Amino acid sequence: MEPLVPTKLQYFAEVSRTGSVSEAALVLRVAPSAISRQIAGLEHTLQTPLFQRHARGMFLTNAGEALLAYVRRMEIESRSLMASVASGGAALTTQISVAATEGFAHRLIPWTMARLRSAHPEVSFKLQVVSNHEATRMAREGLVDVAATYSVGHQDGVRIEHSSTWPLHAVVAPGHPLAARQSVTLADLAAHPLALPARDASQRELLDSAARSEGLVLDVAFECSRVGPIYEFARAGAGVGFISELGSRRMDDDLVHVPVDHYVFGQRSAQLQSPPGHNQPPVVLEFLRLLIAELEGA
Repeated sequence: MEPLVPTKLQYFAEVSRTGSVSEAALVLRVAPSAISRQIAGLEHTLQTPLFQRHARGMFLTNAGEALLAYVRRMEIESRSLMASVASGGAALTTQISVAATEGFAHRLIPWTMARLRSAHPEVSFKLQVVSNHEATRMAREGLVDVAATYSVGHQDGVRIEHSSTWPLHAVVAPGHPLAARQSVTLADLAAHPLALPARDASQRELLDSAARSEGLVLDVAFECSRVGPIYEFARAGAGVGFISELGSRRMDDDLVHVPVDHYVFGQRSAQLQSPPGHNQPPVVLEFLRLLIAELEGA
């Protein structure tokens, strides 16, 4: 993290990332007691718990999620300031490269690129639509400036610029038996043919894991690595597709979106990732700020 971010917020963000005071202490090379004191001080100042503490780790409360989003914005702002000062205000790049999963690439990424280009017409963009694992790999290896992907758990070797959790929605045609429901369980879904993404997608991994944990067998009627054909299959009334609430809020189609009630989908987060240790030019940081604003205002 950049030195312009206060120490107590650096400690808080690292505990958020690792889910453990002891793990954060190892990364930051400080005593665990120092981190615990800073976290306690933050909670006292804000008059609310920032973490839920369990035997399997520390998990952010709603207040903690809000503070982490603030810290990530502060990190980007401080990096942007230092990059701008160092460059004398020059853009330092004419192309921004992005790797994104299809849910991000459908609208969010192109819209944000268009907004940035209106202010910086000299900047061009390269967008590669890839799997969630590939997007993270490309960010880790410095092959792209930004990766926008869904992830389960912490990702090592990348800088997490933003992370937020979005509930999963079932997507059905208006006449489907589930279309009138306020929410559906996994057992409800197992009674119908499903249209699912490929097995290497994070959404599919969680669906399969949740089904195994409940002893359910999913009726996979259609499987595809692309979202478009899955939605067309659902639109035809032949099966149930899926989309995150983030994607659901950005769709303007005739499909019905029904929330899926299962705790496991809270483990999947929408993330903006960037290569570790890179001094990104101001225009890339501005692009990240615009993306984060879209995600937080979605």
